[in-house]
Amino acid sequence: MHFSKLVVFLVLSASAHTSLSHKQRRVDRRNKIKLAMRGSDTRCLAGTYSATGNAPCTSCAPGTYSKEYGQTRCIQARAGYYVPTAGQTTETACKAGTYNSNPGMTGCSTCPPGYMCPNDSLSMPQQCSPGRYSKGGEKECPKCPAGYFNNIHKATDCCQCAAGWFNGNAGNTNCQMCSNQYPYSNPGTPAQNQCTAKPGAWAPSKTCQQGTNGDCPASFPRPSAIPRRHLKPKPKCKVNEKACPIFSSLQVVRYACLDVQSNLESCGDCITYAFDGRPSRTGGRDCSAIPFVNEVSCSGGHCDIRSCQPGYIVSLDGSSCVLAFQL
Repeated sequence: MHFSKLVVFLVLSASAHTSLSHKQRRVDRRNKIKLAMRGSDTRCLAGTYSATGNAPCTSCAPGTYSKEYGQTRCIQARAGYYVPTAGQTTETACKAGTYNSNPGMTGCSTCPPGYMCPNDSLSMPQQCSPGRYSKGGEKECPKCPAGYFNNIHKATDCCQCAAGWFNGNAGNTNCQMCSNQYPYSNPGTPAQNQCTAKPGAWAPSKTCQQGTNGDCPASFPRPSAIPRRHLKPKPKCKVNEKACPIFSSLQVVRYACLDVQSNLESCGDCITYAFDGRPSRTGGRDCSAIPFVNEVSCSGGHCDIRSCQPGYIVSLDGSSCVLAFQL
């Protein structure tokens, strides 16, 4: 009886061993086939390409990519996206505050002054609306603060409310005139209750309009508000020079002999006071204060702008720096 059980056990064990050996051999055979197939796969990897899609392969150039095996060409990054280096398998979206307008780019451009780039993957910046401005790189155009305004698109800055005017809200496109009872205020007054009946340093302006070219309204000091006592007499100057007042804020602190044909800060004539490089009533101009100017000189009594800050070019009449492109 015991002998019979032993025989059955040995037979079953031998049968199980044979079955496992066959199964293991099948697994080994499949693995060998897979390895052979893998070794013979010469397709170009993602991020590379060739004319046939097979080796030898070349890395996709910066600005392009491939995302699958066996590619015969690379894909250009779309506008609003970029590929910074060679051999990439995907494109990257420009971040908010940046953009690019062309396919196949390796990077993104900073959102230019006067525009905003509120979203990722933008192909074109969006212009600032009146009451807002941008100095560049903005996700959203900030509002002009109280006391300031603008009424043009693509503004790069805001204008002060002129003397005798005020603006109590951010983002306004105009200013309000102080009342007849309280007609005086300083430039940039942010609230009506700051208009006064007592004359100050500034004469009330009759208008407070911004020019279509972006020029801000002018404010002028009251002549009686400019102290003139204790001034040294005007010096005697050479034939090619003029005795020009030198200001500290609104006060004339002294006079200096200047060659207004070549002096950078009093070019063309003496300046009464300078805010932003605009010509004064006498025709003098502070060339160094022209907005967005980079290289400038005074030649023959005229500001000679040689170059502007990045994103700007010299205007056609040569008198200012303007955006390098118009959308």
